[in-house]
Amino acid sequence: MKRSYGPRGGCRGVLVSDKDVDKSLKVYIVEDSPVLRERVIESLEETGNSRIVGSADTEDDAVSGIIDSVPDAVVLDIQLREGNGLNVLRRLRNIDLEVRPLVIILTNYNYPEFRYRAMTAGTDYFFDKATELHRVAEIIGSLRNPVTVH
Repeated sequence: MKRSYGPRGGCRGVLVSDKDVDKSLKVYIVEDSPVLRERVIESLEETGNSRIVGSADTEDDAVSGIIDSVPDAVVLDIQLREGNGLNVLRRLRNIDLEVRPLVIILTNYNYPEFRYRAMTAGTDYFFDKATELHRVAEIIGSLRNPVTVH
């Protein structure tokens, strides 16, 4: 059995078996608002098929955290405490990752120009925080097994 850890390594007090950990989707959260980050985590916990492997609120921390944790999916805000999510996408695209994670942008910048720039940079989904937060859990919940891209 392993303990499940929340953002920044704080123990969430949930015991999961090694077998369950192997089946769960690894999700990395990049969000500068602690309140929203916790809402995303809570909604993903309800899917039953994911676990949070890390979080960041800056561009540099996000890139290094994603490289280190090798997530199956990344939930990414555009505006960060330092830097931005579009740069995170661009930087990851220029790194030879063993696995390319599914990227879901969740932002308050729901404008056509940001959507276009995000899609061009490599995001898979683009959702508005105000009206589509629930879509993140729907997408992650619909993914039953991690997909490895070599």
